[in-house]
Amino acid sequence: QRRDAIVADLCEIVKIDSVNPYSGDPPGTPTTEPAGELAAQEVVEERLKSLGATTRMFEPPTETFTRAGVIGPRERSWTNRPNVVGEWTFSGDGPTVLVMAHMDTVGVHGMDDPFSGAVRDGRVFGRGASDDKGGIVAGLAAVEAVVARGSELRGKVVLLSVVDEECNGSGAGIIACALEGIRADSAVSLDGAAGRIVYGCQGCVTAEILVRGRAGHAAYGNGVNAVEKAMTVAQEILRYGNGREAARPGRRLNIGVFHGGTLPAVIPAEARLSMNIVYGIDEAELSRDQCGTWGGRVVWDELEKVVRGVEASDKWLAEHPSELTWVKDLVPYRVAEDAPVVTGMAEAARDVMGREPELELMVAWTDSCWMSILADTPVVSFGPATEQVVHGPDEHVVVDNVMTSAKAVALYLHRTLRS
Repeated sequence: QRRDAIVADLCEIVKIDSVNPYSGDPPGTPTTEPAGELAAQEVVEERLKSLGATTRMFEPPTETFTRAGVIGPRERSWTNRPNVVGEWTFSGDGPTVLVMAHMDTVGVHGMDDPFSGAVRDGRVFGRGASDDKGGIVAGLAAVEAVVARGSELRGKVVLLSVVDEECNGSGAGIIACALEGIRADSAVSLDGAAGRIVYGCQGCVTAEILVRGRAGHAAYGNGVNAVEKAMTVAQEILRYGNGREAARPGRRLNIGVFHGGTLPAVIPAEARLSMNIVYGIDEAELSRDQCGTWGGRVVWDELEKVVRGVEASDKWLAEHPSELTWVKDLVPYRVAEDAPVVTGMAEAARDVMGREPELELMVAWTDSCWMSILADTPVVSFGPATEQVVHGPDEHVVVDNVMTSAKAVALYLHRTLRS
C-alpha cells in the first residue's frame, strides 16, 4: 500500500549527493568535492524520528581502525560524516534485531546525471540507487510496517545507516557501531543483490607497491625507468594472481591502479601499483593459526615473497627494493547455514517471493563482517540491488526488488519479535 511513498523516499535520498569523499573522482566530474554523507543522513534521522525512534548520530572516532585492531586506510577523516542510529523498544523482554545499510556511494565520473532520482520502467536511477540507498529505504519501510504492529512485539529493533563502506572505507561506520557497544541477537543487512540471502563473504587485502627508479633526461637515457621496473614487478604479481585463481576459483587478484611519471621527456623516478587480492575463510584460519590474527596475513606474506623474489633477479631492484604498504584487510566471515537468522530470513523471503531464495557466500566483501567478528552478532544480507549496474554509469534499482526486500525483512522482524 505504501509503494508510491517508498519510491518517493528513495528518489529523495538518491537526489542527495552522498559520494564518499575518498571516491577519487577526477576534476570535471559533477562533484569534484564530494559532500559526504551528512545531508542524506539528516534526512534519514528525521524519517526515523517520524516513526517514533529514539535517534542518535555520531562520527567514527579518529582512531577507529586502531581501537578495533583493524588494518584500514591511514589518515581517514569522518568529520561531518555521522552514522545514524534509530531504536524502538517494545514491551517485555525479547531479542534485539539490527537492520543496517550504508549511505556513502562511489564516485560519479562518467555519469551524465548522477543524482537524477528519475523513475523509468519501474526503476529508480542515480548513483547509490542499488548500492545502497535502495537498501536504506527498504529497511525504513520494513521497520515502519513492524512498528505499526508494536503492541504485538517484544524486544528491540535497531536501524543503522552507516558511513564509509565504499572507496577503501573498510566499513569504518559499522566498526564504529561495534566500538559503541551496539550488539544484537541477529542482524539483517540490506546491502546485496536482489533475491539472495548472503550468509558470509570472502576477505580482501589491498596492497600498494612503490617502485623507485632514478630520474633523468629521456633523450640521454641517464636514469632508471621506474615504470619499466614496475612492469617487471607487475608481470610477476599477475602470474602469482593467475595461479591463485586457477587453484582456487574466485580468489582474484586485480591491479587496479598503475601510476608513474610526470612528463614524456623525464625518466620516471617512481611508479606505484595498487591491487586487491581476494582470499577465503581457510586462509583467514591459517593466518590465525600461524600469525595469531584473523585475516589475510598469509596472503600478504605470499605477495611480499613474490615481490622480493622478482627483485632479487634484477640488480637495480635488489639494491633499491620496493616499498610495500598494507592499505587494508577486509576480513571474511560466515554464519552457519542452519543458524536461526539464516533459516528465518530464508523462510520470510520464500513466503514473499513464492520461491526459494538463493543462499550464497558473497564473492566480494561486505561490511557485515564486522558485526559478526567484532560484535558477535550473526548477520545475513538480503538487499535489493541490481548487481549488473552497481557502480556503473546507469546505476538503478528495480522498485519491485526494493519492495521484496522490505516485505521479507518486515516479515522476519515481526516473526522474531512478536510476543
